[in-house]
Amino acid sequence: MARIVYDGFLLKVVVLVQIVFSTWGYLEPPYSFFMPVTYGYTHAILIFLGILCIAKPKSSDLVMMYFTMNLFTILNDIILLGLYQPLANNAIERLYSQPATRNTYRFALGMCIVNLILKPVVCFILYKTYLTRGGELPAELCSITVGNGNGNRYDNLDSSVEVASPHQTVDHTTQQV
Repeated sequence: MARIVYDGFLLKVVVLVQIVFSTWGYLEPPYSFFMPVTYGYTHAILIFLGILCIAKPKSSDLVMMYFTMNLFTILNDIILLGLYQPLANNAIERLYSQPATRNTYRFALGMCIVNLILKPVVCFILYKTYLTRGGELPAELCSITVGNGNGNRYDNLDSSVEVASPHQTVDHTTQQV
């Protein structure tokens, strides 16, 4: 029971941290082109999935959906920061001389980057929560085999040749002349 309470508390902390950093990263100073609407939408869906995971503490499928959406937002945040940060830098740092606008932009950019840095830690916590709730990885991911799958690393392509086991001894008494 203590483990479930601990995981529930940890999940609540994760969702709260994501709410705080997502809202701080989506601050829109006037005339800003910093983060597009897709940043807000993807993070709203992410937070919604996190709230659903808290509301249904027995569901491992919701945790996997939350984990998958978190992975998607990592990729999405990298793409959006790469595309829109140079535009915002040109528009805000060079064109506007208002310090409040520049400071808000810098704060929002910093929070987006901190949020992106924390997401792999969140993925690890979500993975542990998924395993705690009874989720299992597919068998193909757990056991990577080399060879023919039955423990031998050598696949015999010639059916007429018998393969000796490593513990058999070779009889050297018969020699061909």
